Amino acid sequence: MKKLLSVFAVLSLMSFVSAFGEDTKVKEGSCCDKAAKKGEKCAHPCCVKAVADGKVCEKCNK
Repeated sequence: MKKLLSVFAVLSLMSFVSAFGEDTKVKEGSCCDKAAKKGEKCAHPCCVKAVADGKVCEKCNK
């Protein structure tokens, strides 16, 4: 029973984190998306700063 409750707690936490982690997604066709598809990181200064802050550039991913 404890194991089942532990699994339920972990799954609940994962869904909570994913629900509030939506702001970290890049917009399809943005410079960040194009760089990611090439296997690279976007080199725009605004994007580099946003990634350093743990975010996605709002200017490029509106």
